[in-house]
Amino acid sequence: MRINLPEKVNILISQLETCGYEAFAVGGCIRDSIMGRIPNDWDLCTSASPDEMKQCFADYPVIETGLQHGTLTVLLDGESFEITTYRIDGEYSDGRHPDEVSFTRSLKEDLARRDFTVNAMAYNDAIGLVDPFGGQSDLKARILRCVGDPEKRFTEDSLRILRCIRFASQLDYMIENSTSTAMYSCLHLIDRVAVERIRIELEKLLCGPAAVNVLRRHRDIIAHIIPEIHPMFDLDQKNAYHVYDIWEHTLHVVENIPADPLLRLMALFHDIGKPPTMTVVPNDKPDYPEWGHFYGHEAAGAEITKSVLRRLKFDNYSRDTICSVIDAHKIVFQPTERHARRLLNKLGEDQLRMLIQLELADVKSQNPVYTDERIGNINAFES
Repeated sequence: MRINLPEKVNILISQLETCGYEAFAVGGCIRDSIMGRIPNDWDLCTSASPDEMKQCFADYPVIETGLQHGTLTVLLDGESFEITTYRIDGEYSDGRHPDEVSFTRSLKEDLARRDFTVNAMAYNDAIGLVDPFGGQSDLKARILRCVGDPEKRFTEDSLRILRCIRFASQLDYMIENSTSTAMYSCLHLIDRVAVERIRIELEKLLCGPAAVNVLRRHRDIIAHIIPEIHPMFDLDQKNAYHVYDIWEHTLHVVENIPADPLLRLMALFHDIGKPPTMTVVPNDKPDYPEWGHFYGHEAAGAEITKSVLRRLKFDNYSRDTICSVIDAHKIVFQPTERHARRLLNKLGEDQLRMLIQLELADVKSQNPVYTDERIGNINAFES
């Protein structure tokens, strides 16, 4: 297979080859190229040691980005490229980073330390695709599979568990069985991951095309990092306005709202206050002998969400915006100028427009028997 490498990437590869070393583009840029996507950046790997690289690029601006791990950043016409020496990782005593690395002249040994087969491919024009672990076939099969022993990969770096479900969301791929099994056996190791990294992976996951599939299939992983959502699972809402339990309803709201991080987070948390506020009373309808109420779940949900977002170290703007909209949701919009002005004064235009989108997604995820009139009312209010 042929991949069209950017001219600057070929220049850097040629420079290393002229100096007598191997060099390849590697990792996500090769994965994306095979998939027909435009890579965000191009990473290179080489058989040259860091000192040999510095000599090879003596005429180029070079930044010693991560010299102890063999990584240099070379600047070419203002664009930066990371180039890393082939390496073998040592033990991961902290469950996140190798204690030490040793350099190798073997590309295959370097690829063997990587997380997933689809990220363990390399390419240059002279040799073509180097794919010792079947990444290309896994791309065709739309499968995520660890390189080598999956439990070892996740024990080395438990962030890979979250990266795996995030890739599944972004690529709309299934996770191979042994890889999935290992994720759950190593789930407790996520506690080693910095909350900032958890937050980044969560936001990316929520905005992926297959976010709802991942949230449905791997809800226990999400509940491990956000235990507050666990009471939502399988909780029957016990009223005619809802055809889904609270978690399944939440997934439909996520699906029905635009893939913006703030909106997706609002959707994920909008009903998190329902389990602690649920009351069930007798009802005279034969189909619903009991009726569920959730009085005050908006305020309760905003408080729970604020605690979660603070723990995950979201910035103040995101936290305040998300919680303000959640606290205001379930409002009944009146399509009058007076009501619009009142809500604009209370929320401001940005938050009010977010609230409209959340309400629209919420209503679309309820019993369709009752939604047409409410959707029409929301659209009239927005106009």
